[in-house]
Amino acid sequence: MDKLFKVFTSLLLISGLVFYVGCEDEDEDGEVAITYDSFDIQAVMSLDAGEDGNAEIVRTVPGSDDQAVFVSSAINRLTVIDYTPTTFSFGDYYDLAPDSATAEMTSLDVSPVIGGENYVAVCLANTDCALGEIWFVRLSDGVVVSQVTVGYNPDGTAFTKDGSYLIVACEDDREDRPCKPEDRWGGSVSIIDLTSGVADASLLLDFPVDWDDESEPEHCETSSDGTVIVSVQETSQIMIFNVSDVTSDTISSYTVIDLPDDGGTSDDGDAVEAEPDGLFISPDGTMALISNERNGTFQMMSLPDGAMYGSPYIVEDDLPDGWQRDDRSYKKRTEPEECSLVEQDDKLYAVFALQESHAVIVYDVTDPANPVFDSMAAAGIDYENDNEMEKSSIGSEGLGMHQTNGIAFSANEREGSITMFTAQWARE
Repeated sequence: MDKLFKVFTSLLLISGLVFYVGCEDEDEDGEVAITYDSFDIQAVMSLDAGEDGNAEIVRTVPGSDDQAVFVSSAINRLTVIDYTPTTFSFGDYYDLAPDSATAEMTSLDVSPVIGGENYVAVCLANTDCALGEIWFVRLSDGVVVSQVTVGYNPDGTAFTKDGSYLIVACEDDREDRPCKPEDRWGGSVSIIDLTSGVADASLLLDFPVDWDDESEPEHCETSSDGTVIVSVQETSQIMIFNVSDVTSDTISSYTVIDLPDDGGTSDDGDAVEAEPDGLFISPDGTMALISNERNGTFQMMSLPDGAMYGSPYIVEDDLPDGWQRDDRSYKKRTEPEECSLVEQDDKLYAVFALQESHAVIVYDVTDPANPVFDSMAAAGIDYENDNEMEKSSIGSEGLGMHQTNGIAFSANEREGSITMFTAQWARE
């Protein structure tokens, strides 16, 4: 009887342990596989990006499980990150020398493997209101293989998933560029043709987004079926089109979606506009994640029709009491910036960098109309002293999330640091 009781007790304990990390299943080889029931984000470590190294945008490298790259706009530098699940270090770095003294590197994206190489598309914006450029840099050695002139003030870019095109959101923001002529409205979306190879990249179209004085594209993302989404920030809109509808003359068909406000969360009860920033398209291409920096919300969107799921979700509601936020105003208190969507064990997770709250925060959006808070972790080196309830001294703006291995990085622009995070499945 005692032996049976001990066996029964042991089985209960084992079942409890399995429940804690997920469920165990046997794969085709008879090995036990764990199914994880949460993301459970944890910060691993942070590193200083160096003098004036204001790490702004970071991306993991497609086709790699151990490399990422980030841009430091103040010094026009690309830095490669080498990582394992438990640590990371800075590897090669490439100091680029723009032809203009007024040029600054604002953003980047990394191509899928093309001819055995990854290429970094670097956005160069000119502070004197000249046209911008995209530089294509070979990641393996830092060689600039081509340069293409695009619209004014390129601020976000994304390769198509097959590497045939590069989409560029050209913001042309009058607030940032007072030299912008009064009669030049909005911004543009530039489409670069890569079908003849990266070395022969050429501008296919610079499409004006000029239906309003402030219709200024901020960021863009693509899906495997050619769908493109663009955040038009100041007018709180999302532009949707497909690369198959792009010619050298126009985009023959596109949709513009007006985003809802937050329903009235300001101090006086007035509604606060969305002003979208970060975007990401789900791996199956059927949904988009939109982070809204002005009112601190996010929302899921159906693709390609643009129907919205549920209502804007207010991120600040999930911050612990006393956690850093910009308490001086009703707007940009947490400022969700770059974001990602990751699938794991039949769950879909939304991951965000919070610029004014030195954190990366995660939600379960498997039901896109009803997000559920999962976890959050602090970003930066000196986050414990970043608690003045004003503008964050960390400034976690950029986010790079690997689609399968559970590794994420935040680029903390104001502090000039990079923080590495892991999901639960990366730690097992």
